[in-house]
Amino acid sequence: MLLFGFYPTEPLDNIILILSSPGFWVYLVFLVILMLLERVITWVSRRAVTSVNLPKSAANNLIVSVRLILLIAAIVAAFPLFGFLIPENLLVAITASLSTAIALFASFSLSNVVAGIYIFFTRPFAVGDYVTIGTYEGIIEEISINYTTLYSPSKMFVTLPNQTVINSPILNYKLKERLHEGEYLKAVRAEAFEKEKAARKKEKGVIKRQLFGRREVETIASIFRDMKIYGYSFDLGVRIDDYAGGKIESNFARIVKKWKPEFGYTPWYLVWKIDGPILTFRFIITVDDPTKIIEYRDNFMKELLEAVSPKKS
Repeated sequence: MLLFGFYPTEPLDNIILILSSPGFWVYLVFLVILMLLERVITWVSRRAVTSVNLPKSAANNLIVSVRLILLIAAIVAAFPLFGFLIPENLLVAITASLSTAIALFASFSLSNVVAGIYIFFTRPFAVGDYVTIGTYEGIIEEISINYTTLYSPSKMFVTLPNQTVINSPILNYKLKERLHEGEYLKAVRAEAFEKEKAARKKEKGVIKRQLFGRREVETIASIFRDMKIYGYSFDLGVRIDDYAGGKIESNFARIVKKWKPEFGYTPWYLVWKIDGPILTFRFIITVDDPTKIIEYRDNFMKELLEAVSPKKS
């Protein structure tokens, strides 16, 4: 056997020798495993494009990277079958160089890629969700393999490395899977049900029918499978000395009623806590379009502040 050469036989004998080698069949099994792995990763990546609203570019980047790694593994594994034997000292040098390169790459980019894959599979949020990530908040504009981009209330785009994202507290304001809990969520559920019912009646003009002519009863659960509803909360403090219960409560009732058409749902409020001389109210803005939070929140807050000021109260 020659180093970096082929077996010194006729071509046909060389092929027979390779095919009869136990290593060849081991290599075939290895190739089948690589192909199955590539198929599974490709399938999962493409499913995530629709289920997580992941950009196609991010899924394609992941697929290409995996295919490249698997191709390199297949080529390297085939070397011994064709008589390519790398000298031990050269193998050590190549391994050391690759390890150094990978370590340097990992300290900068690979950590973001790994974090992106983690986000890809755990799905803490999707494109279009309103979230808070650490000290940043806004609408998820894009999720790539390296970065996540937010559209912030200041109407600017904030790009966060995925490593920063997974190392930060994440609050997703989507209510979809919690709508069976609490008085607030019951109220939201009732309003959402009426809105969806009216919209479907307007669009279709008729109630859908099941088999045998029976009318379909549209359950709340079936409606919420197709809807995204967000509840954005903030606190407003009032000095107890300045608190005039009836006046402030009536002001709040007037304001939330006024803002219902803008948000699509009636804003909710409740007494949250008493901390010394401060009485804190919690307000929850409910929307099915997160851009309404960015568009209307500040003006809504201003009216509330005017309502609790001593002059207005």
